[in-house]
Amino acid sequence: MTILLAAEGLGMRFGARVLFEKLDLALGAGAVALVGGNGAGKSTLLSLLAGIEAPQAGRVAVCGHDLASQGRAARASLAYVPDESVAYDFMTGDEFLRMVQALRGCAGPDQELLAGFGIDVYLGLPFRDMSLGTRKKFMLASGLMGGAPVVLMDEPSNGIDAAARAFLVAQIRAHEHTRLILFSTHDQDLVAAVGARVLDLSAPARRD
Repeated sequence: MTILLAAEGLGMRFGARVLFEKLDLALGAGAVALVGGNGAGKSTLLSLLAGIEAPQAGRVAVCGHDLASQGRAARASLAYVPDESVAYDFMTGDEFLRMVQALRGCAGPDQELLAGFGIDVYLGLPFRDMSLGTRKKFMLASGLMGGAPVVLMDEPSNGIDAAARAFLVAQIRAHEHTRLILFSTHDQDLVAAVGARVLDLSAPARRD
């Protein structure tokens, strides 16, 4: 198995509360679901793996590139989809996708991706005028476009309609042999639908 995302000895705590310590990961292509109760550290772990936050201990490598010392190369192989929109309210959908495209140096979304999430008709609409579900679909499209080998998603099925959910499942399934899609979720139906391996953060730290 080719390792696309690796972590060694990751540790994170807030005051006296330990989220995880000495956490090791070695993940190849396929779908992996981060599960655990509220406060288990799912979103925090994704943030560390994406380089949004720095771990208090340990290291992360993306496609063999150390996230701390080779950040540019590591991030070139990585896409991150937060749970909430990170677009400016005045931005249109098209402007947001073009911004992500420029920042990541990747190809933009194709028509299949736009139509599949039902956002092709909202490209000219500012984010301030979009529903929460439409904003979320733009976030998902921004993560899946460009072919990054590692895609991190925080609660990807939250707030989207049944058609978009079915398309999300199909996209994850379509890339199960070529990309790692690591996502946090409370949605057990999504886990089953994509055939994801499960990483339970409420269990002791382990290598998957």
